[in-house]
Amino acid sequence: MTVDKPTIHPRDLIAGLQKGLALMQLFSIDQPRLSVPQAARLSGLTPSAARRFLLTLVHEGFAETDGRHYWLTPKALRIGQAYVDSAQLPRMLRPIVEQVARQTQEHVSVGTRDGDEIVHVVRSRYSHVASLSIRPGSRVPMYCTASGRLWLAALDADELDAYFQRNPPRQLTPYTLTDPAALKEEIARVAAQGFSIVDQEYEIGMRVIGVPLTDRGGRLKATLAITTHASRPGVEEMRSRYLGPLYEAQVLLKPVLD
Repeated sequence: MTVDKPTIHPRDLIAGLQKGLALMQLFSIDQPRLSVPQAARLSGLTPSAARRFLLTLVHEGFAETDGRHYWLTPKALRIGQAYVDSAQLPRMLRPIVEQVARQTQEHVSVGTRDGDEIVHVVRSRYSHVASLSIRPGSRVPMYCTASGRLWLAALDADELDAYFQRNPPRQLTPYTLTDPAALKEEIARVAAQGFSIVDQEYEIGMRVIGVPLTDRGGRLKATLAITTHASRPGVEEMRSRYLGPLYEAQVLLKPVLD
């Protein structure tokens, strides 16, 4: 399913809406609460403008405050849920995702790229893993995840260099590959073999194998991945046991992605 983006002139944009949405995205697991000075510094707004935006969020029920700090309310979930409820792609992918989950008895998810992160838009109902990284809407880095490396493998050399300049690798677990040269070698291997396996590099105890989902024109649209606990199949067993079902799903989903 290919949708051409319309050309939008800057004069047609509402700057206030852009700034408000950007401000909401500052809240994270590392920054669940923000003061006005913090919000202003992170957003580039003046303190008075940041305060007005935050108070507007409070007025609309998307945030609360104790007078010093601000935090999002559950109402903010409505924005993400609106995508889940209205988007056609997750609904079309789900039957195949559930089919692969039944066949493998493992957790299956679909991820897509959003900026320099991977966002999971579909996950199977079947799951024996308790990973926060695979819940719908979760965002994960690209350099240390199977889905992310598949997207990085689709970039040219200049785009890949620019990505690493923006995102210096961090040691998230004892297994995380952080050397840029070694990472580029692994990404080249992923591009050549057509799949990616990551063993506990993002999250201790989690192994993931993924394949790209492309349309009939070969354009990368999403990734399909199986996540299992490290105490279950080893890396070689994952490859032999799960690549077949993933490749079958890859073929079935190709027409859906046009």
